[in-house]
Amino acid sequence: MLTPDFENRLKAQVDFPSPSSVATQIIALARDPDIEMAKVAQAIGRDPAMAAKIMRIANSAFYAQRRPSQNLKQALVVIGLNAALTLALSFSLVSSIKALRPAGIDYPRFWRRALLAATAARAFGEVGQIGHTEELFLAGLLQDIGVLAIDRAARDFYDKLPENCGHSDWISYEKPQLGRDHADCSALLLRSWQLPERIWRGVAASHAPQLLAADSEEGACARCLAMGSDLAESILAGERHSLTASLARRAQDLLVMGPEQLTEVITRILRLIPEIEELYETRIIGADEADNLLAEARELLAVRNLHALQEVSNLQATASALLTRTEEAEDSSRRDSLTGALNRAWLERLLDREFTQAVVFGRDLSIAHLDIDHFRAINDKFGTEVGDRVLANCARKLATCVRGSDLVARFAGEEFMVVLPGADREIAKQVAERMLNTLANADLDPDHGPVRVSVSIGLATHNSQRRFPSTLALLEAADHALYAAKLCGRNRWEAFDELAAANRVG
Repeated sequence: MLTPDFENRLKAQVDFPSPSSVATQIIALARDPDIEMAKVAQAIGRDPAMAAKIMRIANSAFYAQRRPSQNLKQALVVIGLNAALTLALSFSLVSSIKALRPAGIDYPRFWRRALLAATAARAFGEVGQIGHTEELFLAGLLQDIGVLAIDRAARDFYDKLPENCGHSDWISYEKPQLGRDHADCSALLLRSWQLPERIWRGVAASHAPQLLAADSEEGACARCLAMGSDLAESILAGERHSLTASLARRAQDLLVMGPEQLTEVITRILRLIPEIEELYETRIIGADEADNLLAEARELLAVRNLHALQEVSNLQATASALLTRTEEAEDSSRRDSLTGALNRAWLERLLDREFTQAVVFGRDLSIAHLDIDHFRAINDKFGTEVGDRVLANCARKLATCVRGSDLVARFAGEEFMVVLPGADREIAKQVAERMLNTLANADLDPDHGPVRVSVSIGLATHNSQRRFPSTLALLEAADHALYAAKLCGRNRWEAFDELAAANRVG
């Protein structure tokens, strides 16, 4: 049985590597709610090999960025701070543990299995849209670490196991002697290292994930870990066909995943394996094994389709309708109900994203703040119903004046904001001229009679010559330019940088 003394030996990590100083600092940073990019970059930068791997993974199939990251700061923006911490922690812990060689365990197979299970757990999380995919990878990588810890705390514990034994053999061997299996020991160790609760609780339940609620974070983690473990076993087993069919049933039971999604999981795993092999310097799977596994998954999918063709057709129609409704609902939540332009909340979110990318990648970013001139007079003369139609038609006309990458949003009342990613001053001025002319020549309420308006526009550009400290500062600059346009007679644009230059000359 797992006595208190044995538990204490596990907690004390007797003859077992503790996390490195870098890993310990990373764990502390991950628990900090006010985490800062500079601190993360500094911690990771202490280990040049780890920093290089973070750079590599940011530019790999894991994230599929169109534009490669040139430095660690850019890589952290691409990956995200928490994800970077989790990946860095996996590199540090693995490098500390790889020197161990337990007796009675096929050690090369052990690490192949760990990497396969981790990659699979991540893929199941991605396809199932569970989230925390990097944490799933770390948990999958470390879910069997209890095997190594048991071996160090009780020398040669596994020495009596037969060769080529698998995961289920470990569990059957451990329970009679310890009263529990290595999942509990793994969780005990990960908890003592102060890893997130959802990780160690998920690991603890990974051999019986149905004991946790499916909609809880630890329950979802345990299910992905269990599926990753099962898939790793199916790959490493000599005869996999029956295991693949069994895996499909288990995926349906645990994650409500059909053969289509399971095939997608396997495809993702095979795409990521070359990167994983290089990052962790371990051979995982041969080309023939990969081809056979994918062929078996596709065969399973084909057989299922042959037996349920009508069902698939109905499901596809239902899924398509649901997807359309979901997309419509998502789009509706981002739109202003009156004008159809982006709403203020979504504008602020997208502007923050574009501003961050402009700062990190050194790109230009321009915005145009528009206000319809004398709009109150339209409401007074024609009524608010006509005024509402004028606003909606203004938004539609503005959308015809901008590029496909630009964003048109209703800012407030009769005010609009146009975000121009990658646009320098000259492009912003050209767009402003186009908007002025288009609106000035448009009948904005054809049903009622000719209703024409003019607008005043304020422009502001973030570039290498004028760098704003925040999106708020950029918005204030555009608002200042808009005010100047109104003072100068309306129906015109003014640019903040030219106003600032004129003030310096004055």
